[in-house]
Amino acid sequence: MTTPPPAPGIVPVRPDPVLADLVMDAVHLAGLPLAHGGDGPGVDLLPAQPLHDDDHCDGLIALHWIPSARLAAAAATERHQQPAHRAQQLVVNSVQHALTAFLPDLGAAAEQPFTLWEIRVAHGSAFPVELASPPLPRPTGPAPVAPGIHPHITAAVRRSAALAGLPVAERPGDPGIVLRPCPPLGIDDDTTGIPDLGWNPSRCLTATPGRAAWNPREAVQAAMRPALATALGACGLEAWWRKPEHIPTQLRAYGPSTDQPIRR
Repeated sequence: MTTPPPAPGIVPVRPDPVLADLVMDAVHLAGLPLAHGGDGPGVDLLPAQPLHDDDHCDGLIALHWIPSARLAAAAATERHQQPAHRAQQLVVNSVQHALTAFLPDLGAAAEQPFTLWEIRVAHGSAFPVELASPPLPRPTGPAPVAPGIHPHITAAVRRSAALAGLPVAERPGDPGIVLRPCPPLGIDDDTTGIPDLGWNPSRCLTATPGRAAWNPREAVQAAMRPALATALGACGLEAWWRKPEHIPTQLRAYGPSTDQPIRR
């Protein structure tokens, strides 16, 4: 995905550095990487560029998701709706939609004025003191990849995540994708070795007690799990929702799909 040029004769104004810092802190709290200087993968922050004469965006921040260099390079060689190009579009759109959903809960007023193009942040508010404190000690907890998960499923999750540019948690409390045990939903539901995919935000949100962290933590996880389903699915993972009554929804991963955007 390339950035369109600004409208002729319009020069974007440098965004408020305080607002930029707040947005970067919010992205970090959510557990997503930042693409400093446009080098992905991660969230890229730029001054919003007006796309026409009536687009008043002075001082606003534009956010774009940059997937892996490998996916971006493959997409650049293809036409619209060819496998890698389509996968890149789905990855970018799904992660940017998640950003739009959870950033307001982290103090950043986010909107998507141009469908499926970019996110813009106009203003923000300071974090609660609990979230603005120094990073907490690394929490203990379950391993990010639960024992007994089939190795070929773990490998497929890692490969798809790498293409999408999304991190996989490596240690307890680390931000990124986690592969949790998947309880069976019935006597004939064999979930041996099958994970339920979830998302860890930053250690600060994971370990901070109280409502100040609870609400944004829930917002981030609720937004990121649908993004995982779309982004990882677009990058070659077989993943399906199971939505039973009375128990939490499961996002099950079954391994590599037959529809791979980039062949080995």
